Amino acid sequence: MELSILIVHHDAHEYLQSCLRSIPQAAAELAHEIIVTDNASPDMDALVRNFPRITWLMNKENVGWGAAINQAAAKSHGDILVLLNPDCELLSNSLKKIHAFFNEKKDQLLGPVGGKLLFSDGSTQPSCGPRPSLVSMLWRRLLLPPMRRKYYFCLPESGASRVDWVTGAFLAIRRRVFEELGGFDDRFFLYYEDTDLCIRARQKGYSAYYWPEAAAYHHHPHAVRPQLDPRLQRIIQDSRLRYFQKHRPSWEAWTLQRLQHLEKI
Repeated sequence: MELSILIVHHDAHEYLQSCLRSIPQAAAELAHEIIVTDNASPDMDALVRNFPRITWLMNKENVGWGAAINQAAAKSHGDILVLLNPDCELLSNSLKKIHAFFNEKKDQLLGPVGGKLLFSDGSTQPSCGPRPSLVSMLWRRLLLPPMRRKYYFCLPESGASRVDWVTGAFLAIRRRVFEELGGFDDRFFLYYEDTDLCIRARQKGYSAYYWPEAAAYHHHPHAVRPQLDPRLQRIIQDSRLRYFQKHRPSWEAWTLQRLQHLEKI
């Protein structure tokens, strides 16, 4: 088995169907399997019947994204794990290109590799960036809302770029590296677990790369939603604080906690 495609789903049926239908053309002739972990979505019977060749893992409660990916990884068999959000739609041959990139760098300490993400209108969506810090958080806060969704830094449209982190919405990693890292830290319920994984990989000598030759539409990222649900906003804040407590100086974590308490960031 060359690729294991791992998807975490929660109540996004239409997006998931489009995602699953895009995989065969993206994988081309590569041997692959698809494993979907469902985090307690309603009305799943018809969806499961429509895709009988997929391995479905059904949770009775929402255990979070990282924990659900860990569940799928434990049931998978591929040499390369491909993580994919259910609201992603792969472009043709994108998985084949990811696989070729790993083969090209088979003798290197290759960590997580992220593909290029596109908004539904075809414009480029930020999918990687520098290591988050208090300064970068505050700088982004100063930008006007339309600019925040495109903030980070410009990268070339072709060729690989070494980066600090890549998003888990479309991320590939060798199984042995994922297992060496112990998978995702499931204390992150949602958000920042991908950044945490990339930083832990770097600490062990593995480099993260952005590989724009492999691309996917990402139709419903939180950056383009007109207003965040208060619960989701709290989840993002909790994950961000956990990341700062784990990877940043204590004074930055303390300052961030105060700012979040005052709802200034």
